[in-house]
Parts: sequence; structure tokens; C-alpha cells
Amino acid sequence: MRKLLFQSDDYGLTDSVADGILKGIDQGIIRNTGLFVNMPSSARAAEKIRDRQGICVGIDINLVAGRPVSDPAEVPSLVNPEGHFVPSVQRMREGRIIGRQGMCLCFEEDPYNYEQTLLETENQVKRFIELMGRKPDYFHGHSMATPNTQKAARAIAEKYDILMTTDVMSGSQVSMIPCTWTPKPFPIEDQLKTDVEQEFLKSLEASLSYEIGYFICHCGFVEEDLMKETTYTMIRMKDLAMATSPKVRAFLQEHQIELITYRDLKEER
Repeated sequence: MRKLLFQSDDYGLTDSVADGILKGIDQGIIRNTGLFVNMPSSARAAEKIRDRQGICVGIDINLVAGRPVSDPAEVPSLVNPEGHFVPSVQRMREGRIIGRQGMCLCFEEDPYNYEQTLLETENQVKRFIELMGRKPDYFHGHSMATPNTQKAARAIAEKYDILMTTDVMSGSQVSMIPCTWTPKPFPIEDQLKTDVEQEFLKSLEASLSYEIGYFICHCGFVEEDLMKETTYTMIRMKDLAMATSPKVRAFLQEHQIELITYRDLKEER
């Protein structure tokens, strides 16, 4: 492997997640992160990263945590009676899953109405531009994908000329480094047992024959506000410890692996 695209998702999900990712940028190997734009922490997170050099900031389209950017009355299929997004675990528990189509879960009836998903997806991109003063560097879906969420994502990414991470993942140039230690559901007791540094180094070593490796994790600090939004909690501090690990840095140096961003890939196209 000559190059590694290392990505930490969910920037701005909470203050604690944003601050953890900033540590991973300043003291570790994070070079790509996606901003949540619909959360109470989003504006603060955007302000802290807006002018940082060498960091690629994309958008994580979020349809499962917090409130929509759109008026909830305009996207009723996406929200509960209180106007909050329906969590992915609830979608999977209540819907009948009949298979997979690539990275998408296929339900007997897609729980995401296409027109409403399209509206919310575009409104999140518009909010990103308001917060950051520019378009996202890349376009990434959060948590759970279905055919309708992917169709909406494709339409808005093409409209705004934003690189989709699914295109990077499926391209012949880049190979996904497997992250086998984050199942869904992922009980807290199992998160606490996971040695992320060891697991990542094993995956990295097994992927050395790749020209370009691509890896996604979820770094962050852990505070009570995080528990209200996601089941991925304690694993975030372990991902952060891995992303700032001297052993990981030494491995990259030993094998002369360069950290890259989506902008680097776009320029090579």
C-alpha cells in the first residue's frame, strides 16, 4: 500500500464527537471527516474546522439522529410524532428486510419515501454550504442505506457536483480495508472488550498489497449527550486511541504509507 484514505465519520454529531475528531486530526492520522449539519453541535463544529488546512470535510447525510433540516411536516415518513428522525435500529426492528443490494438494505417496503428523502438530502447540503461557506468535499451516507436513500443521494450529489464515497469504494483504484469489529447492534460490553488498535493493525497489514487503502471509523470522546443519539458510544474512544496511536503511526512510516484525502483522489481522476 502506498496511500491510505483514513476517514472518521459523524463530525458534529455531538460536541464530544467533534472534539474527539479534532484531536484525531491534530494528534493523529484523520485527514477526512464528514459533518453532520442538523445537530445542535453542527454550527460549533463547522466553525472549529472551517479554516483548517489539509483536512477534507465532506457531508454525512443523516436521516436517523436529531431533527431534520426540513420542516418535519414536509418529511413525515422520516420522523416520529415528536419530529425527530426514526433511529436505524427501530427501522430494522419494525421493517421486513428481504435482502441486500450492494450497500443497501432492501425492505419489503422502503421506509424512506423518495421525494421526502430527496428534499431533506438537498436541504442538508444547503445547510452545509451555509455553515462552511463552500460545498462539501465529498458526499457520504450515515448509518443505514436503502435504495431510496441512495437514489436521492445520487441525484443531489450530481446536482451539486460532489464526489460520492460509494464511487470511491467501488472504483478499481481503491480497496476497502475491512472493519470487522463493529457489528450492528454492538452492545456496550462488547465495545469495551474490543482492541481496536490491534484489530486495525491486523487489517492494515493484510491490506498492504493494495495500491490505495480506504478506511472508515468513528472517533470521538464519550459524554452523556452521545448516549441519546447512537448505540456507537464507547467504541469511539477506542477508535480515537487507534487514530492517535504511536504504533499505528510507526507502521505507516515503516511501510512508507502516505495519508491522502478525497481531494487527492479527485485530482488524479
